[in-house]
Amino acid sequence: SGQVFTTEARRHRGSQRKTEEKLLPARPRLTMKIIRVMVLCCVALLGSVAVYAKDAPIQYKIRIDPADLTGFAVEMKIQRQRPGLLRVAMAVHPEYDDRYFRYIENFSASDPRGGQLTVGREEDTVWRIDNAPQQTHIRYRLRLPAQQWALRQSWKPFLTRDGGMVGDLHSLMYVVGEEKRRARLDLEMPADWTAASGLEPTSNPRSFTGSTELLLDSPIMIGKLKQWKFVAAGVPHSVVIWSASGQPTTDPKPILDGITQLVTQSIRAFGRPPYPRYAFLLQEGGQSALEHHTSLNVGLSLRLEDLFEEIAHEYIHVWNLMDVRPKQRVGIRYRFADPTGVLWWSEGATIMFSDLLIRRARISGESRSRIERLESLMARYFSSHGYSNQSAEKVSKGDSHPEILGDNSASTHLQGELLVTMLDLEIRSETENRRNATDVMRRLAERFDSERGMDNTDIERAIEEVCHCDKKQFFRDYIYGARVIDFNRYLQLIGLRSEVQTIPAVDDNGQSVVDLRIVPLSFESEGDFKVRIMNPESIWAKAGIRTGDTIISADEGKISTWQDFRGWLRRLKIGDTARLIISREGKTQTVEVPIKGFSRAVVRISELKEATARQLMLRKSWLNAN
Repeated sequence: SGQVFTTEARRHRGSQRKTEEKLLPARPRLTMKIIRVMVLCCVALLGSVAVYAKDAPIQYKIRIDPADLTGFAVEMKIQRQRPGLLRVAMAVHPEYDDRYFRYIENFSASDPRGGQLTVGREEDTVWRIDNAPQQTHIRYRLRLPAQQWALRQSWKPFLTRDGGMVGDLHSLMYVVGEEKRRARLDLEMPADWTAASGLEPTSNPRSFTGSTELLLDSPIMIGKLKQWKFVAAGVPHSVVIWSASGQPTTDPKPILDGITQLVTQSIRAFGRPPYPRYAFLLQEGGQSALEHHTSLNVGLSLRLEDLFEEIAHEYIHVWNLMDVRPKQRVGIRYRFADPTGVLWWSEGATIMFSDLLIRRARISGESRSRIERLESLMARYFSSHGYSNQSAEKVSKGDSHPEILGDNSASTHLQGELLVTMLDLEIRSETENRRNATDVMRRLAERFDSERGMDNTDIERAIEEVCHCDKKQFFRDYIYGARVIDFNRYLQLIGLRSEVQTIPAVDDNGQSVVDLRIVPLSFESEGDFKVRIMNPESIWAKAGIRTGDTIISADEGKISTWQDFRGWLRRLKIGDTARLIISREGKTQTVEVPIKGFSRAVVRISELKEATARQLMLRKSWLNAN
């Protein structure tokens, strides 16, 4: 320390005076000794400062003022080894481009004495301080955007008088180049609020620690919370429910029982969990869900069966997407991630596993048999042209970049679930039912983690090693190519076959329904309202509208948002002629669209009359989710 250095210097100066008085001939020798001691002390001092600068965690604070719930203040205290350029950024989620950089206000930076530093903006998500000192204090405010939907999207921050959710990449910035650095987050909030998160707890219940990367992936639920805890495989888990006062609350018992069974079955299927702790963050008044490495957040607006499908899906993503992840999704970044071609596995296999494990856990979920579920999935597959002309790799990339698919629509979740289901049947057949798709997931988990991403060749190799069979043709046909899945080739392995018919789409009363296969290009768009064509055979595509076109007006009504367009669509009736003004590449044109119905596919799966004992054995195991 500096005090030690000063004491040592004073002592040696006293020795030097005594030497001058009594032992003048020895002065050079003692002087050199003094110099060496002083140099060592200086080195030790500087070294301790350097170590401190290197190892000191970034200090974050979120300050919530209950008198102003329109946003909250954020502080960052950053200690570095040397002064110079400092860049801080808001991370961008690789799938949901919520662009919360738009809501940052009053960004400032200062030195330890409070002197204001000059701040610049490199790009939308990056702030720059050219001559930042070793210790830099950053402050800003996040203004919470107005809620657009009747129900909140559960992964976005919000505040109410009873609490809310803060943190993660929607709230916190990071030092560019120091994504792995340790960090600490303190919460300043009303005294009767508590906090829950998947972050590492401290002795202070309002403080959490972890790497910067983990902080940016960990939402924090705050307020008047209800919490339950359990341990699985020696790992602590918590279930947290937030609800506003006076709001009807969901019965927690079936949720707690179901989550406990789901966790047990998942660990049994995939092995020891790749997290040190896990939090299920559930909120009343929310919708949808999102996965994180040590937590998930989900809205409680769904009926119980659908809720467990959401929870199972996001939870299993811990293994398949958060831990074993695409190469393009490794690390955090301040620019939208490049599209990845492996989501057919990351999403599709996850959905198949979710259904499988819900059945194994015997909790409320899918009420249909596996055959009935497969019929429904195949019907959706054959109802969209996108699956017959878009490879799984391309559809995967189109999940986050829909413009890639042009006027086709295809869900990587649906396509992937069907492809993995067919692979699962083939693996079972090739191994006499000793192996299945969960063994492929285990194999991938042995080789990859959040630091080392995978690609399609890695998935192919893992499948071949599990089943000891050649999968090159399967990948050429369906992953890299756009061949229609030959379902009967795989269904016959368990003594089944399918038939496909096309019928008019009707409502519950048997009346033809309007072709509404047109949606926003982005649900988070600002300014011009652009659309995406879902099917090249739709009435919209046949009228000449293309993906990426801007809708200016519809039947003389101005269109600015999805709410505007959706309200107009709902008023359409078969036999109408819609008149839209659109813009494409700077040119405006009028398009008339005759409003008609459309057709959809129906699939029926039946048993082969002469199924063998082996086929029946495989079918029974598959049907029972074994």
